[in-house]
Amino acid sequence: MREIRVAGTLLLAGMLLAGCERQSGSEQAAEAVAPVAAPAAGLADTASADELRQLAGAAMQAQRLFAPARGNALEYYLALRRRAPTDASAQAALVDLQPQLVIAVEQAIATGRYPEAQRLLGLLQQVDAGAPALQRLRESVASAEAAARDLELAMDAESKARALQAEVELRRQAEDSAAKLASARNPATPAEPVAAATPAAPTPAQSRPLAVAPLAAAAAPAATVAGEAVARQPEPPRPAPASAPVRSAASAAPRVLRQAAPRYPEAALRSRQSGQVQVAFTIDGDGNVEAPRVVASDLPNAFERAALAAVSRWKFEARGTQHATTTTVRFDPPSS
Repeated sequence: MREIRVAGTLLLAGMLLAGCERQSGSEQAAEAVAPVAAPAAGLADTASADELRQLAGAAMQAQRLFAPARGNALEYYLALRRRAPTDASAQAALVDLQPQLVIAVEQAIATGRYPEAQRLLGLLQQVDAGAPALQRLRESVASAEAAARDLELAMDAESKARALQAEVELRRQAEDSAAKLASARNPATPAEPVAAATPAAPTPAQSRPLAVAPLAAAAAPAATVAGEAVARQPEPPRPAPASAPVRSAASAAPRVLRQAAPRYPEAALRSRQSGQVQVAFTIDGDGNVEAPRVVASDLPNAFERAALAAVSRWKFEARGTQHATTTTVRFDPPSS
């Protein structure tokens, strides 16, 4: 009997110790996450307008448009607008980011990330409380969350099937809406290039009618245009020195001189995914690519990074003016 009590005591002690270790691990994890959110905490009270502007610019360069929470470009610009309500750069950036934010909400719904969709909706409310899409997106998120709850609580196969069908349909609608919004923001024309990922074994250019020719041939024909001007949503002008060239958004895009093809991510070879990433960027007066950023994608982050890395190495003819443009980077798995 005494041995049983001793064993029970030891078991209880072990459970308490394990609980302490789990709590300690959770606290360590929280501490590890905290630095990501910390830079933006209390920005309206602690950071100057110049500091906020620098933080926002760095976040844009790093493609942290809407995440992580409290450490992204949009929230920095919101803080800058609160700090300096008449700051033209903050207002222009928020106007430019708002359509992309709407797309991000739709994509979060389409992938079942409802808490993230709610967070992004809160940001949209801050950017423009009268945004036309705000009420529709609220209803979409609420309906999708309700369908997910119904699926979780369903007791019989028929109820589960109905709830699953409802959630799948809502997510499909969100996916379609995101694709349409992205297409409207960056309308594709026959001149818009679709860059193909470089496979392990080269594929003839003729087999991919939407893809530009391999790098060696990219500079040959003058018809290889590197994108189109963003006519519907031109990038808002940023404050610039008086000596800076004036951006030309309405004229034809400069001719491409060097077009680096992206590499298919090795980590994704097993999944063999196909898709595309839309990248917006600015061509400076010397023909270099500035501020490339993803505006729409149906692929994981590894493909987006590969697309940005490739586009950042492109070179265009120098015109002495800046030009806002977009391009679509296409990824297909290497042929085995």
